Amino acid sequence: MWGFAVVPNLAAYARRESPATFEAALRHGIGRDGRALYSMPSYNFIRMRDADVADVIAYLRTVPVPETRLPRASLPWRVRFEIAVGRDAAIPQFLDRVPPLRRADDPDPAIARGEYLAMTTCNECHGFGLRADSPWEEDSAPDLVVVMAYEADAFRRLMRTGIAIGDRQLEMMSPVARSRFSDFSDAEIDDLYAFLRDMGRRAGGLPPDGADSQAP
Repeated sequence: MWGFAVVPNLAAYARRESPATFEAALRHGIGRDGRALYSMPSYNFIRMRDADVADVIAYLRTVPVPETRLPRASLPWRVRFEIAVGRDAAIPQFLDRVPPLRRADDPDPAIARGEYLAMTTCNECHGFGLRADSPWEEDSAPDLVVVMAYEADAFRRLMRTGIAIGDRQLEMMSPVARSRFSDFSDAEIDDLYAFLRDMGRRAGGLPPDGADSQAP
């Protein structure tokens, strides 16, 4: 939809660039020349911990670098025109809209871990705060309070197979689940579910799962 993108080979990039340059691209959408990267989804990585960024770099430096001839990238005239006249908002301009991690110190470690997973995985599609609050409203996936409709087993099935409630195939989520989320550990899926359920209950003013609904 934005022409033909040719992205850097990450294994080569991690070897060629310093960790600081890699981190700036990953978490802040800034290239080695100090200019904004056009479509790098840094809003999905800005809350990534330093240790995890370091682990990503270390891993990529172990991956073989193939020699591959790539075609030239191209952008459609509409995008080129918007960039030329200053009407295109580069990704770094949106990063201050990504909310901080608010549950990092939660007494329930599953909720703390689940928030971290959600805010470094799910907000790529479901909005910066996971509530269908993407600045590109027409592209936003549903508000993740929808997880309140899922029992734990149904959520695990969705994450592993891409099959939603009612044996449905979802246009975006189903292929993404099979290609990405199926690699999550059982504990990671359970932690993500715990956080999203907690988020949904808070959004509806409900007590936590397992709490006495009659409590004041």
